[in-house]
Amino acid sequence: MCPSLSQGMSDAFRSEDMADSAAVQRLLEAVDLPIGRWDRQARLTFCNPPYLRWAKRSAQDLLGYTLAELFGPDAWARARDAFAQAFNGQVADYERLLTHLHPPRWGRVQVFPERTAQGEIVAVYTIAFDIHNDVVLAEALRRSNWMLEQHMRNAPWGVVETDGDLRVTRWSPAAEALLGYSSEQSLGLACLDRGVSLDELAGWQGVLQSIRAGELQSTVVQRPHQRPDGQNIWTEWTLSALRDPAGSMVSLLCFVRDVSDQVRRQARLLREAEYDALTGVLSRRAIMQRLDAALERRQPGELLAVCFVDLDGFKPVNDRLGHHEGDRLLKHVAQALAASVRGDDVVGRLGGDEFVVVGLLRSERDAERLAEKLVHAVRKASENTHAQVLVTASVGVAMVPQHASNNFDLLQRADDAMYVAKRGGKNRWAICQNPELQATPLLVTPAWE
Repeated sequence: MCPSLSQGMSDAFRSEDMADSAAVQRLLEAVDLPIGRWDRQARLTFCNPPYLRWAKRSAQDLLGYTLAELFGPDAWARARDAFAQAFNGQVADYERLLTHLHPPRWGRVQVFPERTAQGEIVAVYTIAFDIHNDVVLAEALRRSNWMLEQHMRNAPWGVVETDGDLRVTRWSPAAEALLGYSSEQSLGLACLDRGVSLDELAGWQGVLQSIRAGELQSTVVQRPHQRPDGQNIWTEWTLSALRDPAGSMVSLLCFVRDVSDQVRRQARLLREAEYDALTGVLSRRAIMQRLDAALERRQPGELLAVCFVDLDGFKPVNDRLGHHEGDRLLKHVAQALAASVRGDDVVGRLGGDEFVVVGLLRSERDAERLAEKLVHAVRKASENTHAQVLVTASVGVAMVPQHASNNFDLLQRADDAMYVAKRGGKNRWAICQNPELQATPLLVTPAWE
């Protein structure tokens, strides 16, 4: 029953002895809710048939007894204040678990005064409503919200939530610890771009706007973050939007974690895959990738040269001085080769004592100069490392477009030219001739020999 109805019943009960009147009796029995009348000593003086069914007792077992005697002191403790308000002329209510029911159920009891014709309050009426399902659902919702809040607070990832305008509404303790800003510094502010470098800012803001506009529903972004104490970390943001039926974003939920170790590990793995572990020059895989890229970006009129470098006399170093000294020489040779090329040229190790140099040049004469420098660099590196064992280099050169058009053929032509240099006496270089001439590569001996 709603408060207005109970108030109307309160206004109707104004005769000298309303509980015995036939009109009121019919009214109370017509209402399919448990209704009781209580005097100033909180004794039950009247109840309708639904009240008997609700109390699960007969009228003889109910009438004349106080509320505490009927339902226990705890029930009276919950009802006392509402009874006092009703005897002061107010409509009041209270809630309690009705333990006389099996199983117990939650009920709301409204209490309103009965007045005589002179306005004197001589009794109060109670009407009981079953609210058990509402209480159970509310408790389940409260517990669910509490559990969600605890999960959010205790999650190892930072939890950040915004409204539809990207103003922060939640900033968890983990977010404080991770990002370096307190909740007091964050709540109510559109501050998701704090700590973003200028290089990353446009991209980050573009992602946020795409989600807000509905172009993205969710995404994962890794980006560097600078804490207010100056520490730089890598963060991963998992972003997910909540939208209303019209599609407008009403909330953005962000889970943030520190992925600095992961990023460093990936960078290390990438470096290990890209660079030769012993010498520090590019690995076989990486030099082939760079060769492919150079072939793609070569402009008409440019000459792409590949120099295949094979060491002469390297095996005696391992045999006589040991593999440790052989490794040391390979490092020095790699450094010498890298120091001999221009900034845009690249040096890689194919394996063993074989190296490759790739460069975009202007002419065949530039290729000859590059090959000559490489032969000279290897000899100097050997002389500076092991005076007792001389190691030199045989270098074969092949070029695009003269000798090949793809990386496999180019390397094969350079390898063929390298063997010509070896057969010619080593410590020299050779340039491949046009394969259509079916001639052997042109052998050139360094001027200093």
